Amino acid sequence: MKLPRRHLTTAGVVAGTAIIVFGALPAQAATADSALVEAYLAAMPGGTRVSSNEIVWDGGDVRVVLAATAKACKKGFYCVYEHQYWRGAMGSWRASAKNCKKFEFTGPWRDRVSSFWARGTCPSDNYFLKNKKKLQPDPFEPFVGKKAYVRFNDAYDYAARGYTS
Repeated sequence: MKLPRRHLTTAGVVAGTAIIVFGALPAQAATADSALVEAYLAAMPGGTRVSSNEIVWDGGDVRVVLAATAKACKKGFYCVYEHQYWRGAMGSWRASAKNCKKFEFTGPWRDRVSSFWARGTCPSDNYFLKNKKKLQPDPFEPFVGKKAYVRFNDAYDYAARGYTS
């Protein structure tokens, strides 16, 4: 059955809306949708909403900013972004002796890193973004400086010291 043109247009709008609500937030969005904030809080319990755009955990040591730019990455934090060029949602954590050993990405952040800015104080000569692969070497990338796009886009699961964990 062939749908009239206006039905195809309506279906396209509905599909586009579903992507925005249930998928990645577009880089152009200025504020986060309340449903998206609630989805993050449900997927990663224990957080506190501090604004329409930001959720924190562990007293602010772990943050998610839902419509971020590079400027959202605070000094002393490691920041990963869902889109290239430091756009979209940003997950960040404060550097600490514990987090320099290994920091696991949970829930929505597994396999979503597309750019980063390392502003923390972990030893820069051996801190890496890594991906868990069974029976294969883990793809990894040095987690130093500021990078507009990563080598293995949407593949990293954690940050840790050394080439293996």
